[in-house]
Amino acid sequence: MGSIREFYFKHRKRIPLICYIILLILATINVSMKGGAFSYVLFYAVILYLPISAIYILFTLFVIEIYQETENKILYKNTAEKYQFVVKNSSVIPISGIIFTYDDNIAYFTNDFTKEAFRFLPKERVVIDTEIICRYAGGYDAGIEGFYVQDIFGIMRFKRKVKIPVRVHVLPVITDVAHEVVKELSELADRGNLFNLMQPENYLGNDIRKYNPGDSLNRVHWKNYARTGEMFVRLPEKQESEMISLVLVTEVMDGTLDNIKRRDRFLEYLVSVGEYFGMSSRPLMIIYYDMGVKSFIIDSPETFHSFYAETMSRVGIKHSAGHEEELTGKEALAKAGGNKGSMLIFREETCILEHT
Repeated sequence: MGSIREFYFKHRKRIPLICYIILLILATINVSMKGGAFSYVLFYAVILYLPISAIYILFTLFVIEIYQETENKILYKNTAEKYQFVVKNSSVIPISGIIFTYDDNIAYFTNDFTKEAFRFLPKERVVIDTEIICRYAGGYDAGIEGFYVQDIFGIMRFKRKVKIPVRVHVLPVITDVAHEVVKELSELADRGNLFNLMQPENYLGNDIRKYNPGDSLNRVHWKNYARTGEMFVRLPEKQESEMISLVLVTEVMDGTLDNIKRRDRFLEYLVSVGEYFGMSSRPLMIIYYDMGVKSFIIDSPETFHSFYAETMSRVGIKHSAGHEEELTGKEALAKAGGNKGSMLIFREETCILEHT
């Protein structure tokens, strides 16, 4: 009993074909031995089933119209996003046996509608509203990737990819990985490397303006008040500090699961480092490639939020393979301006910091 069940699960996809071959053999024997109208009708019905089914399947593949979209262009990792799937039978005959497919290793639907076959009446249009959850950060194709069409008995099955997949840009989550980075940078500083992780302090300069309600009394220019009787406050002057420049070297995205996982780890690492520096108001310059050398300075909570919401979706869209000299050359140094700090390379392939 166990061996029969094992054979069934191992060869269940071939069982319809095996049954067809057996039926064809029996029909051939029947028509050769008995003859008669019924025998010939049965024989030709069995013979013509496969070519007619093949024509029907090919016809179905080209009359199905698919449209899909997410409510927003930028998504968040492991967060449900509204997703709409529209499919239409553009022909004047009914079609059936259509099974939609997607890669659930990358994303999944809260209400999975792909577990059953669909049937469509002539010109019928079906709209499915559900939610999609993306498992990894980065830019890649998600949603329905294709569909199968099979005959009634499941002997033949053909697959076709959708013409326009859903391209998503998924933002990473923020973790505590940045604390390990700061620890590593601090150890490098102790060994004599040029780093400055001290938070820039505001010093009161010589420029003044009139006092406004709410200004700190510590900033009031009391000597000027004693002399003129008018209240003025001294304007802060930022202390010059060294800045770390982080050069991002991204790899070519080939759409494989391993590649997507690697990009997810890279972006999670990057946004976590940026969050630490931004929330601590410590300056950090991000240098990356996007149709040329681009840069972004994170030095406050506001600049970090801007980086997370806008720039993160651009990092890695254009890989930097072959552009490393540009990222660490004169153009990158010019973008760094008067930065007296150190430039580090952060490679997507290894997620390890390197000196330039």
